[in-house]
Amino acid sequence: MQFTNSNQNNNSTATKFPKGVFIDLIVLETVENSDSQYNDCNLFITGNAEGAKYPKKFFIGGNHCKDGKGTLLDWGSNANGVKSGSWKVSAFIEAVTGLKASEIQLNDDGTVHEETLRDMVGREVYILQYESNGKYSRDTWFFFGSKDGGKEYLLDKWNGMKTKPKSYKHANGGENSMMAELWNDGVKAGQESAKTPAEVDLPF
Repeated sequence: MQFTNSNQNNNSTATKFPKGVFIDLIVLETVENSDSQYNDCNLFITGNAEGAKYPKKFFIGGNHCKDGKGTLLDWGSNANGVKSGSWKVSAFIEAVTGLKASEIQLNDDGTVHEETLRDMVGREVYILQYESNGKYSRDTWFFFGSKDGGKEYLLDKWNGMKTKPKSYKHANGGENSMMAELWNDGVKAGQESAKTPAEVDLPF
């Protein structure tokens, strides 16, 4: 099964390497379909970067564009009205293999065909990770760069994005803004505790 009307994303310009952002060329060790109750298509990926102590591990997934009967039509994206679209999976495979989105083989259930998964193992791809204020100290961005020119592509793409990921630790002032937010939350909590019983907002 293949999609035939897929679009491509791209690009912007900038040169400064931002704080807390890391770009690595990794050799893919495993690329596997992973069950997900939220996504039509979900991959678990591991890869090794030169000089890294531990392998890079991350998930990437999304939902396909479907008709009213659930028939798969295309990779999901904002352009065809799909939130959390599967374009991220398509873009990853394109960066690794050089295939066009319409050439990527899928299973009937929308997962990536096993032959495509096997073909990606041992190949190289650039990934961008950023320092995160979320569950993990670093998160992997959902854009990827091919072995040829991928590092510059990712750097330009990141610097050209007006809105950075919400979990990016250094967005909008970074740690200072986070401290200010914590301070404001503390002040608000103090104000709430100072209310008289008649002023307290009850949950019913």
